[in-house]
Amino acid sequence: MISSMRDRLESGSTVVFTPHYTSSMGDMVVAGKRRISIQFQKQMEEKFKEQISFLSAGELMLRGSSLKHMEEVRYPGTGWVLVEFDTTVSWIETLIQLKRILRKGYYPLIAHPERYRWCRQNRNRLIKLSRMGCGSVVSARSLRFKKYAAAARGLLTDGFCHCLCSDAHSPKDLILDNSLKDRIQGFSTVPWSVLTGELPELILNDMKLPELPLITHRKSR
Repeated sequence: MISSMRDRLESGSTVVFTPHYTSSMGDMVVAGKRRISIQFQKQMEEKFKEQISFLSAGELMLRGSSLKHMEEVRYPGTGWVLVEFDTTVSWIETLIQLKRILRKGYYPLIAHPERYRWCRQNRNRLIKLSRMGCGSVVSARSLRFKKYAAAARGLLTDGFCHCLCSDAHSPKDLILDNSLKDRIQGFSTVPWSVLTGELPELILNDMKLPELPLITHRKSR
């Protein structure tokens, strides 16, 4: 996947590495993962020179009441943190944890909301969370799984997410290239440039995201 990235991504793109962490991980384990991630970032910077920018952050699985390691996983230079939950987490548990994150001065980016039961039951809950200051990031990887594909398409189609990410775990997974662009533009009413450019740029510049749904960004039918 990395070897073909040069030909598949536009020059000037920014790639953010988000390896998995959990709030229950020991400090030494987290420090080791951070060290490896940064080393990998430097290797990619050398490989691609100034064609593509690379950043190291993380995706934090929140377990129990712990909010450890928020600082280690935040997007560099920002207060944004990519967080995920167990897919069966309740709406109330999610709401409580996200409010706690906001009170600590961070801005939660909710990873793959299409995988959470509370979202599939009532996606309008993402509107409430966006008004609180949370962001929502749909994973292209979800389009590979029958269980989540319809929900992911629905969120993208109707403007119920801020960004699209690859969530690539293996060479089989999609990355944000022209092939995925053509596929997404076939059904999404929110332009590709918004989902992968304008709104991610707000995150990297530590700015607030607009409230959902993204009505103002919809294409004319």
